Amino acid sequence: MALDVVPENVDAIAVRRFLEMQKGVTAVHDLHIWPLSTTRTALTVHLEMPESPAGDAFLHGLCERLQIEFGIDHSTVQVEQNAAACSLAPEH
Repeated sequence: MALDVVPENVDAIAVRRFLEMQKGVTAVHDLHIWPLSTTRTALTVHLEMPESPAGDAFLHGLCERLQIEFGIDHSTVQVEQNAAACSLAPEH
């Protein structure tokens, strides 16, 4: 776990594709997936959504689908309407 690697049972490319396909998402960056323990997985990600401010229902539904479809138990999602303001966006 100290190596900060994606667990073998999680397909990081499929997770990225899934996130990119969400309604209103124009880009995904700063995606990290790592094990919390031998049985639990965590994710953090920034979603660029300039035209669609995401509310609690979107975030709860997204986290639930990440758990069901990819076995990711703990997700933290940051929604950005203006990616230029994010110091972690690829342009920076």
